[in-house]
Amino acid sequence: MSRKWLVAGGGISGLAAAQCLQANNRDYLLLERCPALGGLTRTTQVEDFCFDYTGHFLHLRRYPSPAEIPYGHLSNDDWETVERKSYFLAGGRLITAPVQYHLGELPDGLRDECEKSYNARPKAEADVTGFREFIVSGFGQVVADRFLIPQNEKTMATPLNRLSIGAVKRFFPPPDEARIRAGLANTGERFAEYNTTFWYPKRDGIDVLTRGLAHGLKSASATEEITAIDLQRRIATTSSGRNVAWEKMFPSIPLKALCLLTDDADLRNAAARLSHSSTISFNFGVRGKLPSALKDAHWVYVPDRDIPFYRFGCYSNISPAMASPGLSAVYVEVGVPGEEIDNVDIISKTQKDVIAALETLGWVKSEDIICAVTHVIRCAYVHHTPERDRLVGEILARLKEFGVHPIGRYGLWDYVGMEDSISSALTTVEGEL
Repeated sequence: MSRKWLVAGGGISGLAAAQCLQANNRDYLLLERCPALGGLTRTTQVEDFCFDYTGHFLHLRRYPSPAEIPYGHLSNDDWETVERKSYFLAGGRLITAPVQYHLGELPDGLRDECEKSYNARPKAEADVTGFREFIVSGFGQVVADRFLIPQNEKTMATPLNRLSIGAVKRFFPPPDEARIRAGLANTGERFAEYNTTFWYPKRDGIDVLTRGLAHGLKSASATEEITAIDLQRRIATTSSGRNVAWEKMFPSIPLKALCLLTDDADLRNAAARLSHSSTISFNFGVRGKLPSALKDAHWVYVPDRDIPFYRFGCYSNISPAMASPGLSAVYVEVGVPGEEIDNVDIISKTQKDVIAALETLGWVKSEDIICAVTHVIRCAYVHHTPERDRLVGEILARLKEFGVHPIGRYGLWDYVGMEDSISSALTTVEGEL
């Protein structure tokens, strides 16, 4: 039986891995369980609307532009740079995000509460390891309780006292007293911020990236899922009934799911202790334009626990090509604990509650909704618990013994962007060639 270089999962990291293998003349096979390649980096087109699988925005640090992403087959003519316009629903109004650096935009009474609490914040201990304690000591109890804790708990669908500061990366700006003070005074002073601009396709949504990475691949099989993994024999069994022997495997499927496909008791036990959230993304095609308060909003964070979603976004504010003239394409994200996703009444309960909340906020009227598309992201945010680093380290070391080298955001059980997922795949594959 000939052995292949097996890529498990056809998201952007899997596609990049396959491209690298093909360029180096390896006998590879990419397997993807869905009917189309792209994983979560896909776009659905419905009549007058385009909907991504939630917001996917290309923040580049390693590569100067999309055209320089290795194996991307992209042209910069198809992309544009967009200046981020994100907000935070706080004090009954939209505050510039990150809210902790724009507290002067709050109503005076609430702003004063935040400043008093910030002045009285507990001193950060050198050994602080928890995400919740990090937020309180960095921004004060009021900002933490009113905004940052509920926002993050809604997003990751877990109490923050379960999470370590490993969850704090470039996606969550660390405390900066000069910026906080300037924001409280609402001086208008500008500071360098993270991810202030991003690249986005001029038309067709983020699927442009997927199509580029998939271009020219000669050995990719969609609608074929790995159902069992025999590590000792290095054989993967698929839903089509065939057995694929691997020399090296590069899986981008979620690390927990990967381990549970094996018959290795140690891996299965370790994986059972990993946790994550799921996200339900409700996409709505809306008649007319959004209210004036949202006319330029790319997305809005929603910390209020009485509102069922953690983020509202508007694709057509990011790119007008995402909806026909006179229409709007929007999305709403709801966080759910990973183990509970199969028990959620998505359409008749959750979607109904989401639309009711949108009406109460005055953002979208139910009678203006022309179409709805729902995407369920079963593994959305991995949880950086105190034992996450140790468990993942042990799992990766064990898998490496059998030529299995996970890649990408979910393969490595981490919280990274699209560029990082692509880079991790290329670095890993190149290291094994």
